[in-house]
Amino acid sequence: MDKNKILISRIQDNRSKKVVFLSHCILNENTRYLGGACRECCVSEIIIKCIKNSVGILQMPCPEQHAWGGVYKRLLLMAYCSKDTLFYSMRFLVMPLLLFSTRFIYWWMARQIAYQVEDYLSSGFTVLGVIGIDGSPSCGVNKTLDIRKAFDQVAHMEIDSITAEKVNKAIECLVVGTGLFTHALQKQLKNKKIQISYIAHDLMTEFEGNPSNVVSHVNFFCENQKVS
Repeated sequence: MDKNKILISRIQDNRSKKVVFLSHCILNENTRYLGGACRECCVSEIIIKCIKNSVGILQMPCPEQHAWGGVYKRLLLMAYCSKDTLFYSMRFLVMPLLLFSTRFIYWWMARQIAYQVEDYLSSGFTVLGVIGIDGSPSCGVNKTLDIRKAFDQVAHMEIDSITAEKVNKAIECLVVGTGLFTHALQKQLKNKKIQISYIAHDLMTEFEGNPSNVVSHVNFFCENQKVS
């Protein structure tokens, strides 16, 4: 037995050896798109659920913060109320370039997360899975945003009357499928032959003021859930 294994077996502490990977804004809604923060800080019931089940929380970085211009996602803000601008008239050129850049950044970020998942698994930890955000163009698991349609809707809003409620209503153009970052992460994990569970906090449910649907997924937080 090598030295590391001896140390791990002899130096016992209180860690649960269970972890979950969370989309960034579950712990920090300050990075949501402008208008999308329904709460002052976090989706607390998910955090409480993890704590009660002794699950360590790994907050993934916000992919949109990195790809779209910081906390306020300034590249995204350029689309708001832009129907009479040069930016909007060039959207058929701008959108493919933005999506290409986004996919490259997400590929790089997904690699880093996949390495972390691999590290925990190879170290004997249980990775319960990933909690994403349905309705997000990046972190959606089952439902994602039709980016082009949403772009057009927010572009046609008037700056003198725009509100968070109008923005959120305009982007309710969801389609079945995974977000760009979720897709990149799943591909990286598949390349490493790692299979883990994915569930999603429903953003539309949050807009309605309801508790997160995630807390009802009892089996997801089960200590004996098997991952490989």
